Amino acid sequence: MNIRRSFNVKDLKSYSIVFDKSLLKTVQNLKSPDKRIKNAMIYFVKTGGKRIRPFLIHQTGTFLGIDSKTLNDFALAVECVHLHSLIHDDLPSMDNDDYRRGRLTVHKKFDEATAVLAGDMFQVLSIKTLAESKHLSPNQKVETIKMLSRANGLEGLIAGQSLDIYMKKQSSVKDIETMYLLKTGALFSVCFNLLLTVKKLSTQKRKDLRVIGDTIGKIFQVTDDMLDRWGDEKKVGKKINKDSKKANIAYKYNHKDCLKYLHQIQNKNYQALRKFFANNQQALVYMSSLVDFISNRVK
Repeated sequence: MNIRRSFNVKDLKSYSIVFDKSLLKTVQNLKSPDKRIKNAMIYFVKTGGKRIRPFLIHQTGTFLGIDSKTLNDFALAVECVHLHSLIHDDLPSMDNDDYRRGRLTVHKKFDEATAVLAGDMFQVLSIKTLAESKHLSPNQKVETIKMLSRANGLEGLIAGQSLDIYMKKQSSVKDIETMYLLKTGALFSVCFNLLLTVKKLSTQKRKDLRVIGDTIGKIFQVTDDMLDRWGDEKKVGKKINKDSKKANIAYKYNHKDCLKYLHQIQNKNYQALRKFFANNQQALVYMSSLVDFISNRVK
């Protein structure tokens, strides 16, 4: 893909088409005597999605000169973890959503047991992708699997999901930020951390890259929460105001203060991007405009 000076939504759409074909083919090629789980996975892949995480991996890795086939493995592995989390997040025991992206959730289209198992299989597929990669060394495979496991486990997504369910609405902003970093930030951070297994960078560059991942994750979660409170149900693709009893920034601040809070995170992200891409103005402009696109969903 040719990288223009600034991000254009057409870049993401074009990439998503290619990525979805690869993801769908990967799922379709899975062998099993039980077609139900596989059909549920295929159904969920076909519901589409933003594919922001794979795109971030692809674009950042391209700027760093990393082989596209390696990036594809990373993108597929991370997105499979994300899909697993979404299917489980929709379950009655979690958020109890009937629709996602305007279509029935997996447990509504099939049943709860099928949804649980389909989500589990996406998680398995993420590890399988890295373990069977033809573009990583044995040591790199071990390191990437460890990274993804941490991001998805009790140091990341699973812990964040638990906090999201049980955290009291009156929790402090600091506690909510911790939940954001675990629930959403961990998977965004690993998008960038995986690149460090195949690209040598200075200690400072590695720190900057982690800040970039953490802040993008926080931006994404804050905008999601704002869409739940002030978004258009038809555009969001699911019921809104479902998180009104949960601890989140959108129900702690008014709209104006939420935008101010969002701007502060964006500024921190931009400073990290500016340091990381100090010698690559094209990459800085492109990546900062991509982050603007993520946050502009609520403006």
